[in-house]
Amino acid sequence: MSSKPGFTLVELMVVVSICAILASVAIPAYVNHVHRARQTEAVDALMQAKMDQELFWADTFPCRYASTIGCLASFGGNCANTTYTTASSYRVTVSAAGTQHFQVSARKSINGQTDLLHVSDTVARPVVNTPNALNWSIFHWIFN
Repeated sequence: MSSKPGFTLVELMVVVSICAILASVAIPAYVNHVHRARQTEAVDALMQAKMDQELFWADTFPCRYASTIGCLASFGGNCANTTYTTASSYRVTVSAAGTQHFQVSARKSINGQTDLLHVSDTVARPVVNTPNALNWSIFHWIFN
């Protein structure tokens, strides 16, 4: 009695279904990882802006914070520039500035949602205003 070597259709379908299950977990995890890695550029820009704002405040008389991102040394030193765009397309702007307080924001549209971060004189590190903006769903990707 001889049997022919090869795979049956059932065995092939089991392998395909296992691959589909692994992909449904791996793809969203990878996409979220990429978005989080790109978000670090925005965090870096916000921390640099916070340091530059403190230097600007100390160097101006009367003491005040820079009202545009371009006034800060790390972002060009040209006060006409109101936005700075990072390599991963986050737009960094000064959202509020005065003699006592400042706030700098970074935003990017991802999958129809806005990822928004900010730093101010009252917080030590950047705050993520929209923590769910980076979550990626295969169902959202397919059906929207």
